[in-house]
Amino acid sequence: MCYYVHFTICFLFYNVIISYGFMQGKTVIQEVFKWKQISYDFDGVLYNTNTNYERNAVGAQNNSEINDADKFFIQYNNVPIGMEVYEDRVFITVPRRRHGIPSTLNYVRLTGNNSPALKPYPDTGSRKEFVSVYRPRVDVCGRLWMVDTGHLEVPGERKQIQPPAIVVFDLKTNEQLLRYELKPSDLVNNRSSAGLTSITVDVTRDNCEDAYAYINDLATEGMVVFSMKARNSWRLDHRSFVHDDSAMNFTAAGYVINWKDGLFSIALSEPDSEGKRRAFYHPLVSTQEFSIDTEYLKDSKKFLGLNTYLGDRGSNTQSGSHDYHAPSRTMFYANVAQDAILCWNIDTNMAPNNVVVVAQSPKKLAYISDLKVIGDHVWVLVNQIPKFIYSTFDTNDYNYFIHRLKIRDLIRGTVCDVRGF
Repeated sequence: MCYYVHFTICFLFYNVIISYGFMQGKTVIQEVFKWKQISYDFDGVLYNTNTNYERNAVGAQNNSEINDADKFFIQYNNVPIGMEVYEDRVFITVPRRRHGIPSTLNYVRLTGNNSPALKPYPDTGSRKEFVSVYRPRVDVCGRLWMVDTGHLEVPGERKQIQPPAIVVFDLKTNEQLLRYELKPSDLVNNRSSAGLTSITVDVTRDNCEDAYAYINDLATEGMVVFSMKARNSWRLDHRSFVHDDSAMNFTAAGYVINWKDGLFSIALSEPDSEGKRRAFYHPLVSTQEFSIDTEYLKDSKKFLGLNTYLGDRGSNTQSGSHDYHAPSRTMFYANVAQDAILCWNIDTNMAPNNVVVVAQSPKKLAYISDLKVIGDHVWVLVNQIPKFIYSTFDTNDYNYFIHRLKIRDLIRGTVCDVRGF
């Protein structure tokens, strides 16, 4: 009790509790990594300051007059967007939304310091193969899936460098298994490729080749489905993929957001007795949640907009990534409008009284750019990107974080703990 300790000590302890998101006396946010700015390690060569040339390039010379488009590394412009975890590796993506980004697909090891330099995956030479990768996904077969949008998104200089493609790696051998270029019919216009910002993989361990991928298109508000077995893809469009104008102009990381981002995240339930799953999805600019049986996604001829409107999460529940924890039957949301994580048990009605904040921090969770359920933990990447877009980062302070949160602690005592997980 504070009555028995010095007031200053008690005050400091209280602030530690608030800043680290203690809830009901338990620590729910475990800081894994944090960065003031991103640096890179290319085969032992460290890039932690701006440089115009790759340091092992033949005949490289520094020239302060060089244009930003030709600069190799502009440290401030490197903002991590997506993450995934496999064994002791954490994959971190830095999409090319500005100049001076030397590698879009990277990884770090869980062992080591808490502000590690990023290493290109699978090796330094591959950094030139990919243009812009957002939120990758590891499947149950030990494969890393991603979409390379092929799109350079520098404001005023946007251009398609190469066709958008699905890329798959075997994480046991680090060999590329697949590169599939999307068809023109998968895209609406030249804005579509930049909207391919997440991928969800539908597969079981006993049939790894019969995999389907569901890809969001937040820019032109649709979904692209890919069959690995058939080596084919198709586009689906529906009104539930479209942003909600009434949900615009919310505050995220301290800034008013007027984006019109449509379908953002697709999360899957576990298979039922017939092997069927439900896909849960939502636009970023919306507080509504929808679902559909995946059998209707897997066959474009069956898809007739047979979606189910599940309900509304409530005010200020605009969320980006979400993911599902099967043992507790709980969905977790990256709630960007409240610098928070939400939970909802899928056995309850989708309604505001069944959707609750389970972790919140205006610093540690200021714009969760990616969220993954891995085992019995929720992992989040936080990047405060509205501040990057509308203001300026303080490079003397920590701006990017990866946190891990124990699900048991998050939901205990909440309406999401229906099964006593």
